[in-house]
Amino acid sequence: MSQVELNNFPNFFIVGAPKAGTTSLYYYLDAHPEVFMSSIKEPNYFSYQATADQQLYYKEKGIATWDKYIALFKSIEQKKAIGEASVSYLFYPEAAKKIKEKFPKARIIIMLRNPIERAISHYNMDYKLGYIDCSLENAIQKKDKSDLNKLYYQQFIQLGFYFEQVKRYIELFGQENVLIIYFEDINNNTQLEVEKLFHFLGVDSHFQINTTARYNTFKTPRNYIIREMYRIKSLRIALKNLLPEKLIDLIKNIILTKNKKRWPKESTISFLKELYKLDIQKLEKLLNRNLKSWYE
Repeated sequence: MSQVELNNFPNFFIVGAPKAGTTSLYYYLDAHPEVFMSSIKEPNYFSYQATADQQLYYKEKGIATWDKYIALFKSIEQKKAIGEASVSYLFYPEAAKKIKEKFPKARIIIMLRNPIERAISHYNMDYKLGYIDCSLENAIQKKDKSDLNKLYYQQFIQLGFYFEQVKRYIELFGQENVLIIYFEDINNNTQLEVEKLFHFLGVDSHFQINTTARYNTFKTPRNYIIREMYRIKSLRIALKNLLPEKLIDLIKNIILTKNKKRWPKESTISFLKELYKLDIQKLEKLLNRNLKSWYE
């Protein structure tokens, strides 16, 4: 099966980047009466094989078969915009090509965040989940010493080289079908950015939703016992399979609490600014957006 043109299939995708506000965007869209979001927030169908081949340390791989994937969208009635949000799609070239093959007229939403802030946020998430115990500095320095450390480097650092990732989607789907949303813009003026998003998807841009809520913000387990339980991957996976995603979010709000992030050294920040500078400058030209604050 090459291309899909049926009415109850996705016509837009939030493809990333990770730790750039995509969870909040998912819930804002889900609140709109003309929008349908897949019940599983991150099906990861179009990146499933790539992540499986890499043997990523995350165990929540997503939907592996086409039948299970399309089943996510069978209950749709009279929705103008139908979508899903899998942040792995931005990084893996195969994902973009597969989406284009199945849904050539799809609209693409990309959320971008200062890659250094994104790396720190991603590292803190993985530390909270028990995937990594060393510092961000060690994760960077040890990138060539083991397969696991290469994956750390990929997740924290390589995912932030946005230029080729964004260019790929623009070239495949056309600039008019790709919407870039910046993390700082949606934080500073959420309502305006959401209105732009609704307009891009062809739904009522004047529909009012609660944009004061923030989702998937950094939190840590409230105590040692909860932390140890939270680190048990099989337990998290079992709960995720048994409970609705919104109930899981409610439970997280109860057992997790806001805490200070593990922040890297100033020398590491300077190193990352220099590392990302050329890529950001190329991105500036591609998107006609001043991004000097990301590297100066």
